Amino acid sequence: MARLRARCGVLFGVLVALPLLACSGGAGTGSRPRDGGAATPRVGDAGPAAAAEDVDAGPPPRLYAKRFVVNVRRAPDNDSFREGYLRGGAIVQATNSVPLERGKPGCLAGFWQIEGGGYVCNVRDVMAFTGRRPPERPPAPADREAVLPYEFGINRRNNTAMYRRLPTDEEAAEFEGYRIPGAEPPDGGAPVEAVGPGDNVAAGETGAAVAIPDPSPPPPEGGGAPAGTNARALEDLAAVNAPTEAPDAGGPPTLASLRGEEDSALLRRLVKGFYLSLDRDVRVRQRRYWRTLSNGYVPYDRLATIHWPSFRGQVLDGTTTTLPAAYVVVDGAATYRKTDDGRMHRAGRADFHDFFRATGVEQVHDKEYIAIEGGRYIERRDVRYVTAVTELPAGLAPDEKWIDVDLAQQTLVAYEGARPVYFTLVSTGRIAIVNDPELDRRTPPGDYRITSKHVATTMDGDSAVDGPYSIEDVPYVMYFQLAYALHSAFWHNRFGRTKSHGCVNLAPLDAKWVFGWTLPFVPLTWHGAYPSAETPGTRVIIHGNTPEG
Repeated sequence: MARLRARCGVLFGVLVALPLLACSGGAGTGSRPRDGGAATPRVGDAGPAAAAEDVDAGPPPRLYAKRFVVNVRRAPDNDSFREGYLRGGAIVQATNSVPLERGKPGCLAGFWQIEGGGYVCNVRDVMAFTGRRPPERPPAPADREAVLPYEFGINRRNNTAMYRRLPTDEEAAEFEGYRIPGAEPPDGGAPVEAVGPGDNVAAGETGAAVAIPDPSPPPPEGGGAPAGTNARALEDLAAVNAPTEAPDAGGPPTLASLRGEEDSALLRRLVKGFYLSLDRDVRVRQRRYWRTLSNGYVPYDRLATIHWPSFRGQVLDGTTTTLPAAYVVVDGAATYRKTDDGRMHRAGRADFHDFFRATGVEQVHDKEYIAIEGGRYIERRDVRYVTAVTELPAGLAPDEKWIDVDLAQQTLVAYEGARPVYFTLVSTGRIAIVNDPELDRRTPPGDYRITSKHVATTMDGDSAVDGPYSIEDVPYVMYFQLAYALHSAFWHNRFGRTKSHGCVNLAPLDAKWVFGWTLPFVPLTWHGAYPSAETPGTRVIIHGNTPEG
């Protein structure tokens, strides 16, 4: 188990609701009210009889997921196969007007059938409602039409406070160094004036009104690397920015050392380079916080929203775009033309991640070249070159979807039977930089199937090399073996070179495409889905030797 934590770099746990979020560390929020306010009255809180009276008449209601994980069952029975799950705050449409199978152990209030198929437990897991407004203010829903399902921010400084709720003046003073209005400032200057009653306090939020402290000048905006930056400039910020010492103690920090006390408003400390998924910004008079999708509050000026890399692979249509093909993986690679006497004459340059259709490999003197479109050539060492497979995997059904990951080339090709339909670059696990098998992060070769799919799940861990890291709601996660997954990586642009802790990193646009193409299918209102005997997960074949660079 320790080795799995080191490989994919995640909090590996067996949760009751999500038994194989091996690359994730998400924690359920249960049914606590949003924004720290009073609990909202819920349909059916008085018991099954009251629930029945509320929903016996009228059209099928809408349903609000009140637990962090709401299982979707194949039949109205808790022992039925779990097809997937909803995330807390999701709103779905019921297809029946009265709950089914009431009185069953574990779900006395009965089940709702939802659009798209499946059943969810009334009262325990969801609240039925009519009208336009849900019973509670939901968090930001996953936007499946966007490149990333959520907005993300990167923490820009060490020792950032993350609160369980909006802090009081005293708590902000203790954990942020905030000067309470009217108190004597440390430099002996004029006291800070308290804000007036006419200042804005966000509706639905709780906590004392506070004035803006005097922060040090923030670093430039745009914490994540901007799209289009070259590979050398676009490193993994979570690793590069990891601190060398814990915030309040000597030695390297760990996730455990960053946690706040259980009875404290401080949930945990954040180190530079941690990524958070963002719900909305909250203003309490003149003070401003980001509310995160994990129900935390972080001072607004400590986060910068990220830019995702714009690289994406190629849809292969079999005519104008097909295999063989090549991607450039160095900056300023030279292109050549062959002279009449067979020598290579430099003809131009290609940029990092340029794509070329190719016709084959040629040996010229002691170098190998790839023949590319336009009668040009490029050195094979400067590209990732892929041809279509000539031998299909054993047992493959006609037109069956499957994924080929070549560790040596750092490429992924999606196939339907023998026909390649998508080609892109990936970043798989790195070879250990020290001779320690516990730190070996190579992605394991093998013949796998996708075991679960999740719109987003949190990944965090402690790395002996990089220090602690935490990325909330990593998008489009497709587990294929224990802690190993295909998933989106918006925090770097090294695709075509090794980078990860063991998972297969995909560029955001590629991850979204692969997630939508693979099985099991995840309906738009669901957060995750599981394969079944009738609909097995898409096959994932990983082969080759991981390069050192």
